[in-house]
Amino acid sequence: MSGRRQKNQFMIKHNLKIFSQNVRKNKTLIDIILEIQKNNTDIILIQEPPWALLRRTPSHINPEGDPYYGTPNYPEWSLFIQNDGNTENYPRVATYVNRRISKMRFSLRKDLINH
Repeated sequence: MSGRRQKNQFMIKHNLKIFSQNVRKNKTLIDIILEIQKNNTDIILIQEPPWALLRRTPSHINPEGDPYYGTPNYPEWSLFIQNDGNTENYPRVATYVNRRISKMRFSLRKDLINH
């Protein structure tokens, strides 16, 4: 490489735009925020995201299927949320990262802070 980095080896964004909102478990409010902010915001931090039955998954035991609870996902956004599978212990925060900056490779780091 002769002292120079290969082109596109690292992506650096100098003006990261972050939006934070408490939605008080209101799914409609999340829908509105994510739609309005999709072209001008990079990361959205949601306090008190809704936690509801999203769908039923196939089950060998339950003919109606097993309930799957969660926070809604959206095509333009990557959702990062800590979920231990317990419906009583739902997450209090959710992070949505705009997919247009997905080359930055965001991930949950439980080794740094498990919260």
